[in-house]
Amino acid sequence: MAKACSTRERRAFPSASPKTRKSQNYAGVDTFVRAERLGGDAPPEGLWFTELLKMDILGQAHCKKDWATKCAWLEAWGYRDHISQKGKSPFWTQVSGLLAWSAAGGDSAFMSTAQEKAEGMLLPVEAFYEAVTFGLLAIDLFTTTGMRSNEAMQVRLSPDCFVRLIMNAPPGAKDQSARVRFAFRLIPKGERSKTSHDYFIGEETKRILVKVARMVAESYYLQPGETLPCVSFDPGHKRSHRFGQEPYLFQYNHQHLSDTAIRACLRFLLHGMVFQTREGKHVVLKPHLLRHAFATHAVQVEKIPIDIVGEWLKQKSLDVTDYYSQPTESMVSEAVDLYLARTAVSIDLGKAVQRTPQELQQFYEQAKGKAGTLADVIGGQCVSHGFCAAKFACVGCPGKVPDPAKRLQLEKHKVWALQQVTYATDEGLLPEAERMRQLSRDCETELQEIDAIEAYRKDEKRAIHICIEVRE
Repeated sequence: MAKACSTRERRAFPSASPKTRKSQNYAGVDTFVRAERLGGDAPPEGLWFTELLKMDILGQAHCKKDWATKCAWLEAWGYRDHISQKGKSPFWTQVSGLLAWSAAGGDSAFMSTAQEKAEGMLLPVEAFYEAVTFGLLAIDLFTTTGMRSNEAMQVRLSPDCFVRLIMNAPPGAKDQSARVRFAFRLIPKGERSKTSHDYFIGEETKRILVKVARMVAESYYLQPGETLPCVSFDPGHKRSHRFGQEPYLFQYNHQHLSDTAIRACLRFLLHGMVFQTREGKHVVLKPHLLRHAFATHAVQVEKIPIDIVGEWLKQKSLDVTDYYSQPTESMVSEAVDLYLARTAVSIDLGKAVQRTPQELQQFYEQAKGKAGTLADVIGGQCVSHGFCAAKFACVGCPGKVPDPAKRLQLEKHKVWALQQVTYATDEGLLPEAERMRQLSRDCETELQEIDAIEAYRKDEKRAIHICIEVRE
């Protein structure tokens, strides 16, 4: 577990009207000092974006100093193909106040000067919160509907786009009551007419939509019941001539978010998560890759017929759908385990992921009668029967029961991981360094589980003496 030390300053204008407050750029400022680990000597997690701030890589980075150094850092993280030839950062949204200090009122210049004198990192809290919220919605839409970027850009909550459908129950279903479904009606790429197509969404997507809608409404100081402002579709998009001014959900500061801005928010949210191909090549997630991942999961894992998946993706050729659904190296399916492990750390589950001795004993007993289990691995024994979901990355795998007799193995493995952090950092292998930090944290968690097992065994051996006093 780790804690973050910070101070907060909030500039407010309580006596001003909403319109005046907006022009004066009402914003919160946090100062991140450091992250400290509460237990053990593994590297603290901290905030995933601190390096982006230290490198001064957010915003219009080509106007800043040491652009060559920044490019080298971005390339080390795998962003080589996402650096604009004009020298623009892959984390630049081109929207004032989104993912960077606002340029209004000279805030950006002032905060840049203030950063040089501040003890810690000055954080544009609202700018980051709004960016990650947009990024969360984008990831959800791309991975649950298979949308393209230009289709997500059309999303709005107006009645002509966001619809509630009453559908009959499936034939043979025990419950024959009508089903209520929600969908977006959008014009997909390749559709020459103005005919819209349905993109069905689930409950989790609706929850995120509410969160984003409230966030955007608050940024405009709208009253309950007021609709979002109508903004022009991104004029730089090649399909902009087909869409007019609408209350698009992906908007900020009276500007429609371009596909570049959406990708920047997505990259910011996922920065620090290590995705690699089988050959170790870095993979940077983008909407098109997530669309591939959606198709692959639907066909290869869920076993949904390819013609249905083709309809979901709005593809007229099943050959194209077949290509999209193949488990190629360009997809991110091989990085799922790393993604899940990194997500668990990013949300700081801490001791919530540490299993109790009773749970570990239960896993062990269940594995006794199965062939192929109870294999000796680093720090314990494997209780997973059959296919290895962790790809033999045993440290941190939930299918392993730590063994107190193998404590030394974990301690040596953690020391090795920390040495690799130093080596990878010196060599400029930044994603590998982050992977080794995560490995050291996994070792620390398993050592804590061993401590709990030893304490549990000690308690089991205690003799209980009960004295009953009889009073007359």
